[in-house]
Amino acid sequence: MTLIKLGEEPLTVTTSTDSPTNVLNAIYPIVLDETLSMSSEKGWKFANARISSVDVNNTAITAFADHSGTVSGTVLATSTAHGLLTGDLATIKDGSIGAYDGDEVVTKVTDDTFYFTATFSATETATVQWTSERKAYRFAVPSSNIVFSSSVGGLELTDWVREGQFILTSQESTDIDMEYIRLGSALAVTNFPSHFVKVLYWNLMVHLAYDLVQNRALSEQLLVELENIHLPRAIGLDAREQYVEETDTSWVDEGH
Repeated sequence: MTLIKLGEEPLTVTTSTDSPTNVLNAIYPIVLDETLSMSSEKGWKFANARISSVDVNNTAITAFADHSGTVSGTVLATSTAHGLLTGDLATIKDGSIGAYDGDEVVTKVTDDTFYFTATFSATETATVQWTSERKAYRFAVPSSNIVFSSSVGGLELTDWVREGQFILTSQESTDIDMEYIRLGSALAVTNFPSHFVKVLYWNLMVHLAYDLVQNRALSEQLLVELENIHLPRAIGLDAREQYVEETDTSWVDEGH
């Protein structure tokens, strides 16, 4: 449909090596994810997902070792996939002895090790948890397009922010719930509602009008039509897919 409207021949296969196929295959996943983010703040309803009880980002420390032979006055911690970067502030806690419990500025050595300033006393096990002076807790986000809600017990967190692949917050909790817009790769094309499909192929036309037929004016014209006509209509149709309480009771009052 997109290519026909641009005056191009329709594709009979999607694995051809000709130019239209290559261009379409290259931009389709990008345009799909862009289109999934073009609706209201919470996205298209069919693409929404929820994940519950995401645990705070912490990992087990399996051992401590004297690191002063390499860097004077430091201790090396082994913690598989700790996710810490040099300069991060981390809370070491729940130590089997408690010799290193507290907040420490860490230096990453490998993905599995880091060191911090301390006097080595003994090896033990513990837990390391990322923290900071700005946001105290972080939670790994699922593979997603956009996270639009983070909550605890149904109550929205009011200070959360996304940073890379984490949600950061200062509101204390060991786990949170997230609502997000899924990536296009996680969605079945057969579940795309018709109002979304129209926005998708129109958005593809916007990109292909320049990428394929090299017509910037046409691309801009199609974008205006998409943003002012087709997208608002589709958002309106998408908004119908929920319960709305009837506030006008006149039809009941008339005996219907």
